[in-house]
Amino acid sequence: MLRRLVLLACPLAAACAASPETPDDLPGTPEPPFAVSAYFAPSGFMGDGSDGVSLIADVDPDTCASRPDGARGDCYRFTYTPSTQLWAGVYWQFPPNNWGAQEGKQIEPGATKVAFYASSATGGETLKVTIGGIRDITLPFSDSIKAEGSFTLTTEMQRFEVDLGGAAYDRVIGGFSWTTSYPEGTNPSTAAPTVVFLDDVVWE
Repeated sequence: MLRRLVLLACPLAAACAASPETPDDLPGTPEPPFAVSAYFAPSGFMGDGSDGVSLIADVDPDTCASRPDGARGDCYRFTYTPSTQLWAGVYWQFPPNNWGAQEGKQIEPGATKVAFYASSATGGETLKVTIGGIRDITLPFSDSIKAEGSFTLTTEMQRFEVDLGGAAYDRVIGGFSWTTSYPEGTNPSTAAPTVVFLDDVVWE
């Protein structure tokens, strides 16, 4: 039976109230390496995903791709059915649904990269990944770090890395995010859904 991830999906730059259930049940300040899903929630649904129906996340291990040896944290299957914006994605946030209304998660220094495994059902999609990068000038808190990378997916799980470039960080709101898009002019009513698999998302 599928276990569907149920979180309040808030549009980009919306200041939403945090869920009473957060992944911050672990005491103390995380020290790299650590799994992103231990402290950050995939609550920041963006683009078409903010409509609550176009982007669905499943976290049951039975729906994941074959997990790599020693995989840490949660694995995910995201099914994106395009709508009017032709792009969608998710931010893992602390606390959930935080776009800057609250402080982020304090993380010990020392991380040099964020690594993850990813694939897609059909292959060929481009996944843009951002670490940090949450900043809304109308809200009191923001990420001091922003690191990005773009990766082409195949049908086989591959390990990717985003280099943090020696950037300093302290309290992090956006622990990880991804987006993908359809070509301009795509007819969403006839376009096939995109299925993205993610696993072993770790600050190292």
